[in-house]
Amino acid sequence: MSEPAHVLGISFSGNALYYALRPKNETSYLSYIGKADFSFSVLDAFRNADEQLCTHIHRAISKITTGLNAETIRIVSFPQFECWTSLPKLAYDVPAEREAHLKLLAFGLERRNIETTWFETSIQDFRFLCIRDLTMVKMLNACTASFFSTEYCSDFEVGMEWMKLTGNSGSFLALGCGHESLSVSSFVLGKLRAATSIRQTRPENLVYAWRQNEASLSWMNGYHDEILLYGPNADLVRNHLAPVLETGAGIRNISSLDDIGVQAAEQTYSFPLQHAFPAIMMAVKQD
Repeated sequence: MSEPAHVLGISFSGNALYYALRPKNETSYLSYIGKADFSFSVLDAFRNADEQLCTHIHRAISKITTGLNAETIRIVSFPQFECWTSLPKLAYDVPAEREAHLKLLAFGLERRNIETTWFETSIQDFRFLCIRDLTMVKMLNACTASFFSTEYCSDFEVGMEWMKLTGNSGSFLALGCGHESLSVSSFVLGKLRAATSIRQTRPENLVYAWRQNEASLSWMNGYHDEILLYGPNADLVRNHLAPVLETGAGIRNISSLDDIGVQAAEQTYSFPLQHAFPAIMMAVKQD
């Protein structure tokens, strides 16, 4: 009897690859959640366009899927290679306006070297734009060269998928706490409101960086029922941002399968589940 088709969700953090496998005929049941370690930083490999290091990642993914029918692979890309912004719907509807905005936002990159994705927002007169550097896409393609269907998703889409999975129709803030960036995305009434990425070097500077962004992005200072923290630096970010995070919002740390809203064959893991949360959301994402 052949293996059922699986969806493989992948995210990277430091020198680690986190993954989750979902049988395609399931909704929120995962057959496996795991981790693969490398001797190098994945982000640096992508920065340096090091295709040789990408072969090691490809080998790890191939090993994970050995004996499985991995029909779809979804990977969370790095915010460092993306630009996120909200634009008036007019700019989206008029091709000349749309291209003028893209030229400005992606200054220094040729149009053929960027990929664009548009998202609906909770404000009907605006669209949310993600611009992705195709250098990273090329590296991701090298990591998944032997697989038929691969999809790349932005970090703010992790919150979108958790919202769909849990049926959350209130308002919440999702903080993706990576090693070199903090992704901040706001959701309200079942839709994305806005998102931004804060580049971070030292945790002690986080409050200052947050205040800088908050000054021009009013939604960061808006009310949220809940704050969702995930990623390898979730505890560190929570501690340093305590002075600015809303006191009235419930803070949800991902520490168990129940917190996420999924079931899995195994109940305990050798790493915190909040590290693998983006990969899990990619696995449960529905077509």
